[in-house]
Amino acid sequence: MNQLRLLLCVFISGAAVMALELLGSRLLAPVFGNSIFVWGSLIGVVLAALSTGYYLGGRLADRQPNLQTLSGLILAAGLLIVALPALTPPVLDAIVMLKVGERYSPVIATISLLATPSILLGMVSPFAIRLATRTVERVGGASGNLYALSTLGSIVGTFLTVFLLIPEFGVNKIILAIGMTLLVVAFLGLGSRMKVLVLVILIILPFAAPYMVSHRLTIAAYTLALGDTVYETDTPYHHLQVADSYDLAHQSTIRILILDDNLHSAMDLNAPNRTVFPYTDYFHLGFLLNPNITRVLFVGGGGFTGPKNFLKNYPNLQVDVVEIDPEVIRVAEQYFWVDASNSRLHIYTGDGRIFLHETSQKYDLIVLDAYSRSYVPFHLMTAEFFKIIVAHLNSRGCVISNLISGISSNNDQLLVAEVNTMHTSFPNVYIFPVSGISTPSVQNVILLATLLPQHLSEADFENLAATDAKVRNPRLREDVMNYFTISNNNSPILTDNYAPVETLLNPMNGQPITNDQEPPISWMEASKIITALAIVGIIFVILRKKTRTATTQLKE
Repeated sequence: MNQLRLLLCVFISGAAVMALELLGSRLLAPVFGNSIFVWGSLIGVVLAALSTGYYLGGRLADRQPNLQTLSGLILAAGLLIVALPALTPPVLDAIVMLKVGERYSPVIATISLLATPSILLGMVSPFAIRLATRTVERVGGASGNLYALSTLGSIVGTFLTVFLLIPEFGVNKIILAIGMTLLVVAFLGLGSRMKVLVLVILIILPFAAPYMVSHRLTIAAYTLALGDTVYETDTPYHHLQVADSYDLAHQSTIRILILDDNLHSAMDLNAPNRTVFPYTDYFHLGFLLNPNITRVLFVGGGGFTGPKNFLKNYPNLQVDVVEIDPEVIRVAEQYFWVDASNSRLHIYTGDGRIFLHETSQKYDLIVLDAYSRSYVPFHLMTAEFFKIIVAHLNSRGCVISNLISGISSNNDQLLVAEVNTMHTSFPNVYIFPVSGISTPSVQNVILLATLLPQHLSEADFENLAATDAKVRNPRLREDVMNYFTISNNNSPILTDNYAPVETLLNPMNGQPITNDQEPPISWMEASKIITALAIVGIIFVILRKKTRTATTQLKE
């Protein structure tokens, strides 16, 4: 029976640590995005924690080799994991207030939230080996078997979390389920008094869970003072949120799609055809260069603001949209009134670059709107990608790319690199800062790249916008005056082999978005914090008792 308990402890602990690492990305994404810095922090911190756990577990197992101590470690890990949904919001808020930047904030967050439970779970395998080994001659076989079982648990935890749990359940529910599973495993090896404590916790948790799980809006949402969360879920690619806010200026309700920490799309519920985010007006720039556009591809769907606007303004236009996240498409249809039955609209689920590899369709205009504030899919920014685009453009074709950047010399690194990269395939690339050239801070910057050899000046664009009757958006006649040029410097050309977009992105973005007028803490938020502190207190008492017992036995 003890051997079976050991095997169960090792398997479940291995599964839990990998599931926790994967779920950690979803805890951090609403605040810090889904960048390489987030994933690097998760992998590095968890590996360091496991290494520490292996060392400490072996030392503790030599001093106190019994199943109750091992179960106490699992109990402590389970309690910490159960507390994560309540601990995460205040911890992340505190880290944002430190203002250490997007590169290092995820490291601090991962250490604060995942390091301790990962250390405790890492202590299980060496401890189990000590208990399972009866003679020195069997150390090799016992350790090999248990580490293989732990790795098998990690594999099962990885595939189960990625392919079944996250697509079907909310992240906080999964975390609570993992914590409760560890509590059940710990229960099997604890003494009678501790079993009573664990049993009480397991009974209370289902009732306390709704008060521990956070339903707060993301920090990005707070910047626009959003009101009600209409829908929220975790998809295979994003933490997705739909929220409604009242716009006093227009006396209307604005519905916003939030993907991770990015305000992605917006729609005026009272005037659905009104442009809320001004950068989408610039998608019409292509019609200035080619009034006879008949087929357009959007890479990135979101709330389908651009596709819906094109379908309304250009009756003879065929619009293709490729969106990687199927849940985003479903949300766009349900909450942003996208008519998927429209014969002129064709929606494809998949990666934009893979879609272009597989299709033979050619386009007059390709709109790249798959970029966000904190994460740039580098494979959609390289010279190789733009060569693929050129192969799918007609002779007068052009590309419009939405980028977030500054336009001054100290925050335009990514912009300049991308312009240099686009020039490898397009003879002319034009830049339009949406907030104007008088605003050097971070803003939407529209890049217009064309195969037409003739170079156009700002005056040329103004004349085209003033005389071209095909432009259905009058605001574009003013927008073209934001024409902007940059000097070609030593910024790199981005390639599939070398595309340091996160490094270039960091000085552009600066600090994570914060909200200085965050509403005061509610009684529910206070209850969550109190519950979390109570759980931490219980863990401290348990560990202190175990330490005293171990010290007493060593003295004896």
